[in-house]
Amino acid sequence: MACKAQKGADTQGEIYYRIITIQGSDKNKKMNGSTSSERVKAMAKKLFFSYGLKSVSMDDLARRCGVSKKTIYQYYQDKDVLVHAVVMEQIQLHERLLRSCQSVAYEAIDELIMSDTQLFGIWTIIHHRFFYEVKKYYPGAWRELEHYSLKMRNFIIGNLERGRKEGLYRNDFDTALIAELRMQQHICLLRSPFATLQKLSTDRLVKEITMLHLRSITTEKGQLLLDHYIKKES
Repeated sequence: MACKAQKGADTQGEIYYRIITIQGSDKNKKMNGSTSSERVKAMAKKLFFSYGLKSVSMDDLARRCGVSKKTIYQYYQDKDVLVHAVVMEQIQLHERLLRSCQSVAYEAIDELIMSDTQLFGIWTIIHHRFFYEVKKYYPGAWRELEHYSLKMRNFIIGNLERGRKEGLYRNDFDTALIAELRMQQHICLLRSPFATLQKLSTDRLVKEITMLHLRSITTEKGQLLLDHYIKKES
């Protein structure tokens, strides 16, 4: 394996440090500009992601925020507007961190491991009921999620093309098909209770699926680099 590739293969802890640095910078910027509306949105996100949308009323939110409903409605006209704001913030956060991952990744495998094992956790903390209820009751917010899924497909395709240029991914697979299969894997993880039913941690499930994907598309050079990542982690 090339020295450059070995140099780039961080341990999982080092990868985590790189992501936390990005997240910490992002969080500090947000806290510096914190307002009452942001605090309401932060509490709404916490409750919606944990319990779903239908089981959290605006009365519940006002009580948890320690404000009146009238105060909340000064910032958000109704629950639909609030749900849309929560969804958009989550999308924008993930996209910012994803682009940061692309910029700091040593190569395509590093980029994929970071985006899956670290950033995907931004979505897996959300109860699967949330996505079902957004789709059923909040079509505007759902359209934003659907639009972002198209961006994610483009990211996956970009990673596949990068890996091929670096000689890490094979040239003999259908890029569009593999990208779609990856999207379906992600959707399955986010919108179904599979991990809970199988009594598996989501982190472990994401890691196993990521490794399975990489094993199926990497060249001999890519396999050696992937083995190096795994060996350093263990």
